[in-house]
Amino acid sequence: MTLTVFLLALLAVSPATVSAQAPQKCSDMRVRRSAHSLSPSDWQRIHRVVDQLHSQGQFDRFAGSHQTVFGDVHGKSAFFPFHRRFVLEFENMGRRIDPEFTIPYWDTTRDYRDPASSAILRNGTLGGNGQGPDGCVADGIQANWQLGFPSRHCMKRQYSNGNSMRPWFSPEVISSYIQADKRLDAFREHIEFSIHGATHLGLGGDAATRYAPNDFFFHMHHANIDRLWWQWQNNQDTMFDYNGPGPGGEATLDDAIPQDRSVALGSAPVRSVMVLGYNGVCYSYDTAPSPPASYPGSTKADKTPNADDLSDPARAVRGGEPMSPVPMLSGSSLVANRGLEIARIRQAFSQQTTLRDYFPQVAALEPSRLEAIMSANREAGCGCMTSEQREDVVQSARIEYPAPMSDEWVQMHGFDPERVQAVHLEACRLIDLLNNSTYISPY
Repeated sequence: MTLTVFLLALLAVSPATVSAQAPQKCSDMRVRRSAHSLSPSDWQRIHRVVDQLHSQGQFDRFAGSHQTVFGDVHGKSAFFPFHRRFVLEFENMGRRIDPEFTIPYWDTTRDYRDPASSAILRNGTLGGNGQGPDGCVADGIQANWQLGFPSRHCMKRQYSNGNSMRPWFSPEVISSYIQADKRLDAFREHIEFSIHGATHLGLGGDAATRYAPNDFFFHMHHANIDRLWWQWQNNQDTMFDYNGPGPGGEATLDDAIPQDRSVALGSAPVRSVMVLGYNGVCYSYDTAPSPPASYPGSTKADKTPNADDLSDPARAVRGGEPMSPVPMLSGSSLVANRGLEIARIRQAFSQQTTLRDYFPQVAALEPSRLEAIMSANREAGCGCMTSEQREDVVQSARIEYPAPMSDEWVQMHGFDPERVQAVHLEACRLIDLLNNSTYISPY
């Protein structure tokens, strides 16, 4: 065996290969970083890699594969594990070109108020809106690309509101899902019907189709969705919780991750990708819990812990210690703002008691824990505002309503329109409660 073939064989080791054996701990971990933190040189590295992947036809291959399995991985339990594995496969392809390549995640809640103004949609990054009658992207790392799937066409974006986009989902709404959803199927539905769909639809063009992987945005977006799932897994102590609609009824951890031959996943079972840091899933996130030091047992997989009680031993976080002293109760990657979000929500309970239902873990915080969070904020110079300061910013800090999903998007995914509408209305109700309380968003 030549050295080249040997190295490629090593790179081909995947969750499918190791899942039949005892869980294997990764010896070489990488960290997926926030796209907002990347330097120009980081983006140049990404540009070089995606250009080569494009010339190899990998974008066409992944776009076609995603379209083939589309109905099996949306609106079903496989949504999270499939995209975790799918993005990992693409990342591994890039690392064959450049071993330092890692897909960044785009925390779109940071840009939810005015997505089109995001630094991620600039010439040196993803590029902006499409130009001309066909909406062809003319700047950024995919400028002037021609793609082959489903037929030859330029890489397109067509913002949902002309040259702008309607607001996406705020960090507070996602924080509520992370705290209040105790089973995977509820969390999956909330994420699919909110931040997932709103962002795809906002960019439009290729991103709003079944072949969305044509746009590199897809991988950055799903890296963020994966980060939120990992955070939920740790926060709810439900590392192996897997329920909802599966291929033959109720989903199980032994279900094969849906695959298409063009991006073969080796019939890997869902359980093979449930824990970061093991079974070839060799990455972590810069603002989420690190992987556990040892592979967690799944004896409590069917037990729903009391997520309202932070002292419940069944809630012990199975991942590593968070990279921030602030509890992982927020969906935001802005670590410095999490404490403000938590403290201000807690203060708003006195005026809007219903908020406790949306943020049960904030409600369960012991006074000493809450005081520690607030003290950290004060030491950082970001304590509670005076009445005068509050008056100056209260209007600009009001949380915006997110754009609803279009009928075409709902139909394309086979979603229940009533459930989609209910999730959107509930998000708007939460926003009303926050806006009509003492809460001032730090985002």
